[in-house]
Amino acid sequence: MLNSRNIEFLNRKSIVFEPIELKIQQAKNLDFDIKNDILEKIDKIIGPQEVEWMQRNDEKDTVDYIVSRYKFKFYPKFKKITSFPLHLLIEPVSFCNLSCVMCFQKDPFFKEKKNKGMIDFYFFKDLVGQAFENNCKALTLASRGEPGLHPQLGQMLEHCKGKFFELKINMNASVLHEELCYQILDSGVDIVVFSVDSSNKEEYQKIRKGGNFDTVVKNIRRFCKIKNSKKEYSKTSARISGVYLGSQDKEKFYEFWEKIVDTIAFVPVINRWDTYANKLIDSYQPCNLLWERMYVWFDGTCNPCDIDYKSYLSVGNAKNALLKEIWLGEKYLHLRDQHIKGRRKLFVPCDRCSYYY
Repeated sequence: MLNSRNIEFLNRKSIVFEPIELKIQQAKNLDFDIKNDILEKIDKIIGPQEVEWMQRNDEKDTVDYIVSRYKFKFYPKFKKITSFPLHLLIEPVSFCNLSCVMCFQKDPFFKEKKNKGMIDFYFFKDLVGQAFENNCKALTLASRGEPGLHPQLGQMLEHCKGKFFELKINMNASVLHEELCYQILDSGVDIVVFSVDSSNKEEYQKIRKGGNFDTVVKNIRRFCKIKNSKKEYSKTSARISGVYLGSQDKEKFYEFWEKIVDTIAFVPVINRWDTYANKLIDSYQPCNLLWERMYVWFDGTCNPCDIDYKSYLSVGNAKNALLKEIWLGEKYLHLRDQHIKGRRKLFVPCDRCSYYY
């Protein structure tokens, strides 16, 4: 959801686009072809998220940020492989304290001891160091479980401070205590995504089983109150992200949450609670995620996506190889090559995934 300032920025091209176009034109360290392509696609690169980032961050980083967003949005479409993932996602915790109706955490897979774990802090630091050294600009702490359950989450975020253009964390806000609020904000996290699917207590608790709506609302209100208490905390954007199951009242959802957070997203549900039992899809289109991101589970397993939460597509382990080597390794390259050749149906769960289709 856009706020009035973002709408104004997007509608007033002379304010948003022309100064940025000038900065791009004057940039001396940009490849000529990339510079021209960015200028040609500038209106497709800059959207509400980019506007919000520029409102909240230092102007001196604008060009580098726009370049990173250009690569993020177009390199996967061009099937252009970078030397390191454009977006790295690290899993602090593989399990969750909730059992949502649309989530794979319902799978007995996550009840098995070997699949329940927390990432080692020193291993995490090594992963972040590799991402920073390889000029990765986007890091998300989230994946199959609830990051807030990791006792060292605050220290992990502090270690990431100042290293990325987009440092994001996805949470269900059920364990968002006051100290963690300050740790998130002091670490300069760019986007905190709170996964909430309703503005109604009864409905919320039917969807997010094990959750307490009153507690979640109280925690998010407190986070936003603290965020608004200091100018330096304004860098962080608080976002509500809901999964639309077809029954919630969208209007009431927006009306309730827009008074509390900065932005709101309400996306259609994707069949990912039992991915491996989904119906086969009739598509040969390659998945762009293979050129965009890589996930690292708590135990070092590297995976192209978290829809494949059982790691059928595992491309390596970060405890045995560098992230860069895995990203450019034989398994990942083979998977990309087969997708390009229209053979995604050879892979489970690519053959039944509707996310990029």
